[in-house]
Amino acid sequence: MARDDRDIVFALFGFGFGIWSFFNGFKRLRRKRRIENVPTSTVRGLALGMVELTGKAKKTNNLVSPLTNTPCVYYRYLVQRYERRGKSSQWVTVARGDSVFSPFWLDDETGKIMVFPKGAEVILPKDYEFTTGWGKTLPNCIVEFMQQKGIRHKSLFGNHTMRFREWYICPEETVFVLGSARKMSNFMDEHKNKLIKKLQQLKNDPERMKEVDLNHDGEVSIEEWDLAVKKIEEKLLEEELKDADLENASDLMISFSEDEKLFLISDRSEKDLLKKLGWEAVLGIWGGAALTLAAFAYLLFRLKPIFTGGGCIW
Repeated sequence: MARDDRDIVFALFGFGFGIWSFFNGFKRLRRKRRIENVPTSTVRGLALGMVELTGKAKKTNNLVSPLTNTPCVYYRYLVQRYERRGKSSQWVTVARGDSVFSPFWLDDETGKIMVFPKGAEVILPKDYEFTTGWGKTLPNCIVEFMQQKGIRHKSLFGNHTMRFREWYICPEETVFVLGSARKMSNFMDEHKNKLIKKLQQLKNDPERMKEVDLNHDGEVSIEEWDLAVKKIEEKLLEEELKDADLENASDLMISFSEDEKLFLISDRSEKDLLKKLGWEAVLGIWGGAALTLAAFAYLLFRLKPIFTGGGCIW
């Protein structure tokens, strides 16, 4: 591609990104309005269906975040490697994970209810970030994590530049939850049936099983199976629900629903969350529209010679 062609490529990218931002802005606006239309409830006064709760997060087990070993009720992590490909460079994800199969309690002083994070959009600020570089020593917890996951830091040409990020919710932290209240027993029956069905489908599909075998040694290790279907986490979930102390707890749980398709968990207050969604909606709608129009106008200007018979535009 000639050097002076790049402006057209950038304009096309801007045009596409502007359209995406425009419609994503409306998506954020609809989400904001749905949150506003759901009244805040209490665990004691909870009913089936879409509910909104605020309370303290309580642990159901001794969960710790994998990068920093921080006691928590929920975590998410991301590990990336900086790679140069030709004239461009980018961060490439080499490992990611979360604890969506580990439930936690939400206690609002009127009672407590179990929250099952699978399927939720978890909105949290970044709690930890470490980027390797000259003169920086890898923390011991990061070294242990890389050894457990088989992540290589060194190459034939030196050390890779790595970035480690982690988000978590700590016990006793105030959380906002918007999701579907369902009977715990009914949910677990459905969950078990879906798990059996998915595992059977996976085992009966040779091509998918090859994808599970990450190191291509012809055998699926425990870790590979864990990463593919998270079977261990789901067994742990069943044990936790069976052994959990249900005294003074609701017989309902908050989870994702295919009917509602809206499940949010955040350590922000409802007011802050609505403010964030409001700004995202405004920037997306108006910024996306402006970018789309500007990119379209520039493309018309650059492509005008073709439509007017002026020949090659470059």
